[in-house]
Parts: sequence; C-alpha cells; structure tokens
Amino acid sequence: MSVADRDQGSAAAQLGSAGVVAEATSTRTPKVSVVLTTYKRAHLIRETIDSILRQTQQDFELVISDDCSPDETEAVCRAYERSDARVRYRRGEKNIGMPGNLNAGILATCGEYVANLHDGDVYEPTLLERWAAALDAYPQAAFVFNAYRALDSAGHTVRVWEEPLGPCAPGRQLLEEIYFRRWRFNSPVWGTVMARRSAYLRAGLFDQRFGFISDVDMWMRLAEESDVAYISEPLIGLPSRETVPRLWGGGERPVQKQAERMFREARIRHYRNKPVRLILELTRHAAFVAAVRAFRGASRAKAALRRMGKTHVDSR
Repeated sequence: MSVADRDQGSAAAQLGSAGVVAEATSTRTPKVSVVLTTYKRAHLIRETIDSILRQTQQDFELVISDDCSPDETEAVCRAYERSDARVRYRRGEKNIGMPGNLNAGILATCGEYVANLHDGDVYEPTLLERWAAALDAYPQAAFVFNAYRALDSAGHTVRVWEEPLGPCAPGRQLLEEIYFRRWRFNSPVWGTVMARRSAYLRAGLFDQRFGFISDVDMWMRLAEESDVAYISEPLIGLPSRETVPRLWGGGERPVQKQAERMFREARIRHYRNKPVRLILELTRHAAFVAAVRAFRGASRAKAALRRMGKTHVDSR
C-alpha cells in the first residue's frame, strides 16, 4: 500500500489500531466543537477551560480528551461537566499518546468546525469567533491558523511569529514556500487550529507513526488538497517551557528522525507527478538533513565544552 493510500485510510481503521473507540454522544449540534487535549496538567487546566468558556463565540461544545492522566485532571473536568452543559469529558482507558487522544476527541465531536486547543496555551477571547468567521469566508480552506505570541515565564510577549500568507492562501504556497524551505523541519502551525471536521475525516485523522509531531503531517496533508486560511494577528500565546514543561519523552533524536521521514513523504506526495522537480527536492531534503545533524553535533560539542569548563572551575 502506498503512503498516499495509507494517509487516506479510514479514521476508524487508524484509531482501531490504538484500541480507541469513540462515538459522538452529544444531543447538541453546535456549529463549533472544541477538542481540548490534556494530560497530567490539573494545575493548568482550570485556567484553560475558563478561557474557552469565556469566548465571544458561545455556540460551541467543549470535548475534553484526557489521555488517562494520573493526577486530579478528571475531578477538575468533571466539575466543569456538571456545571456547564457545553462541556463533555472523556477519559482514555490507558495512555496512548497525543495522536490517539486527539483522534478520539475529534471522533467524539458533532460540530461542522473542530478547533484543536491545548492545555496551558493562552487564548484571546475572540479566537473561536475569528476562526469560524475565516472558515465561513473561505469555504475552500480546510483549516485556519494564526500568528502566535511567544511568552516568557512572566507572561510577557518576547516575540511574535508571523507568516507571509494572505487571508486565504493556496495549500501549495504553504508547502512550497514555507514548509519545504525550513531546513530544521519545523512547522509554522503550532498544533492549534480550527478545521472542517469533514476535512479531518477525509484525511484519515492524525497519523500515529509521527507521535507528538503528527499534527505537522496533518497540516501538510490538508494543504496538499485544499487552501489554508490565515489570520495575521497573534490570537494565541505560547507559554515558556519554564511555565509549561514538555511532558513527552524520548529525546530529540527520535523526534528529529520522525520529522525527516514526514517531510520526505510530503515532498514525494507533492511532487509525485513532477519527476525532475522531485529529484531536486529530495536532494534539497538530504542537504537539510545533513545541515540539521551538523548543527546538532556542533551544539552538543559546545555544551560538552561548557560542562568541562564549569567542572574545571568548580574543582579549583
């Protein structure tokens, strides 16, 4: 089976491999569904839920998808579920990782538009309203994302991440001018988007081969088939790692290898009918892989030298 065929497989088959069974149980049919994925952040999730419930867009359901947190996350979320009819909480029977947890949350929704949000991020009150308006305005767009604010440990903006995109851009522009020019294989989309639920289901939902970064594969697959809506204002704040530490393990090397494989597949998929261009792009890809590995090697060497220098000073 080809990569393209596998990517277009049914959502049920992909989720079944992870042992997830999820059904939409809500009797409400709001236009917008919000999937809030969470794991072991009971100390942060109250603030995130409150910011979602205060959105100017009020016609939505909130599906909290918990990846079997061992802390007090369930108790916190159940309290919101009892107090607000828009909130539904689902808890996985076991920890299956981000892609499976997000897929289960999406399959539990019933809205036409599905917003993916993360615990700990900072959301402007107009976020859902602006996202929904963009998808209304551009029916050819599979998803919408926006500029981001990088925050320090005090919550102050230290940088704004913007992309050279118009309000609605061809997917090929996002791929060819942004994704395929990033030598470190990073993404302009930080995992928080609003997408058409129909687009997710056509795409086969999130590919669990790519683990924590499976969302990047999704955005590239959606961009392959559709336009992309973009809001140039920073509607989301990304907290520092001191404020919200990473909870995934495994180190940087496995993630980097996943990213290299993902971007190579995306190039092959995009240029499959242009053999000469494909050869050029695969050559570019190989050069990027070499550059990343050289950069990481140099960084490790510098870190080792700093540790040696510190040890020498401490021993004096």
